[in-house]
Amino acid sequence: KKEYRQMTEITYEKTPSYTELTVMGHCNAGRINGMDLCCCAVSMLVFTLLDTLAKYKPADYRHSYGGGWCHVKFSNSGKSFEKAIAATDMVINGFYLLEKRYPSSVKVYIKKGDEA
Repeated sequence: KKEYRQMTEITYEKTPSYTELTVMGHCNAGRINGMDLCCCAVSMLVFTLLDTLAKYKPADYRHSYGGGWCHVKFSNSGKSFEKAIAATDMVINGFYLLEKRYPSSVKVYIKKGDEA
C-alpha cells in the first residue's frame, strides 16, 4: 500500500534567472462523495498552470508530475517569461487561498531565490 503525505506542500522559488514550483502530497481535507475537494482544487491549479505554460513556452521549460507531486521550472528570460511568471503567481495565489481555508492540509513555502 502506497503512503501519501497527509498535507500538500507547495514550494515556490523565483530567482533572477529561473522560476521553480514543487507540489508534493495529498490534502486529505475531508471527503464528499468519496472525493477530497481540496486535493481536487490543488490538481486543477497544477493542471491549469501546466497547460498555460505549455502554451507560453518559456525558455528552458521543464515539468514532471505523478500521483501526488509536480515539479515545474523555467528560465526567467526570453519573450514569454513575464507571462509565465504572471500565470505562476496567479496559481500561487490560488494555493494561498486553499492554505487559508485548509491550514492543516495545505502549506505554501516561498523561498527567497538569491543567486551567487
